Amino acid sequence: MRVLFITAYFPPCQYGWGYMRICEQVADGLAERGHEVAVLTSTYRDGPEVKPYPVYRHLTIEPDWLLPESPAKQFFFGRKQREETAVSHLHQTIKKFQPDILFVWDAFGLSDVMLQQAENLSIPVAYYFANYLPEFPGGYSHYWSSANSHPLVKLAKLPMSLLAKAMLAQEGKPIKLKYEHTISVSDYVRQRLLSQNLIGPDAIVAPNAVDLEMFSGDPRQPQPDEPLRCLVAGRVAQEKGIHTILHAFGLLHEKGQLQNISLTILGKGTDEYKEHLKQLVVRYQLEKFTNFAEPVPIEAMPTVLAEHDLLLLPSEWDEPLSCSMLEAMAAGLMVIGTTRGGSGEALFHGQTGLTFADGNPEALAKQLLAVMQDRSLVAQLAKAGKAEVETHFNMDVSVSRIEDYLQELVEEKTAVPH
Repeated sequence: MRVLFITAYFPPCQYGWGYMRICEQVADGLAERGHEVAVLTSTYRDGPEVKPYPVYRHLTIEPDWLLPESPAKQFFFGRKQREETAVSHLHQTIKKFQPDILFVWDAFGLSDVMLQQAENLSIPVAYYFANYLPEFPGGYSHYWSSANSHPLVKLAKLPMSLLAKAMLAQEGKPIKLKYEHTISVSDYVRQRLLSQNLIGPDAIVAPNAVDLEMFSGDPRQPQPDEPLRCLVAGRVAQEKGIHTILHAFGLLHEKGQLQNISLTILGKGTDEYKEHLKQLVVRYQLEKFTNFAEPVPIEAMPTVLAEHDLLLLPSEWDEPLSCSMLEAMAAGLMVIGTTRGGSGEALFHGQTGLTFADGNPEALAKQLLAVMQDRSLVAQLAKAGKAEVETHFNMDVSVSRIEDYLQELVEEKTAVPH
């Protein structure tokens, strides 16, 4: 089977986070199973190409927030030409590689015109969703309709927005893609998209999978006299709920119950939100308990995890399925987290970890107190969490599901009617 991945970012690249990393692992997995693989992605690259299969870096991201030009300027200048160029690169890559199937991985920022062209070809197209992309109008339609701007900015943008929307309407946008064949990262994502009739009925689930060679470790068994080393890792953002951890630590500290425990906040975020977190540290006098650390390359994460006992997952949004949670469980850490979105498909209270209601520091404080008072709970739940990931979230399982699904689509397309 010849599989052409189409995705916004592909390693070596500093953008795209876990979504990109899993794309790489699946592409590698299919290649190792004897399939021919190629990747069509954006021009972003940070380092030499190292893959044995071709990676074509031709596409642009629309709008591209990493460019110095504003999205508005990107819209009015050169957009149509870039759309035509993306379509041209699609056809050129297909002609060169001759794929049996197109596998669209991370489509956020990719040209909907190009994707529509792909859907209209005779080659089957499958999409992978570790997000809720079908809920959003494509590209610039979402930008011009966004309600996130400051009221004064929205007022100043209004005439330009009206013109842009008129231009998009004249071009037949937003484009409604079919999403006929899809793979979702969790049953939560699948059911959410199916309930809105946004994806085809043959949708399957292939969860985020963990590289068990990279992320491994004995289940933690902290002794009563040893500090519990807590970690929160990933984007440092409001919706990630890190403030809830500090409020919970604060509640325990005020009662004199915060003992023999530490917290590392590792990741990148806005200066505004990080400053808010630092103010909470000062407010609750948590300086000796907390440490802020810069993000590290994925290759360094196993070492970081090895230096901690607990992963805290305080997300306040519908996580499709947390990569960091699964990796921590595989590495032998116990997880205390919320079960928004798909996280509850791996994190079961009292079985594979402990859970609490999002945005509820009192509930989190209760769970933290439980593990501070009973260290054997950490060992018990870390062991169960590790077994859960090794059984249900390993890369072989996910690659096999994806391989079977893509193969079925190819066979259906090439089957000769009786």
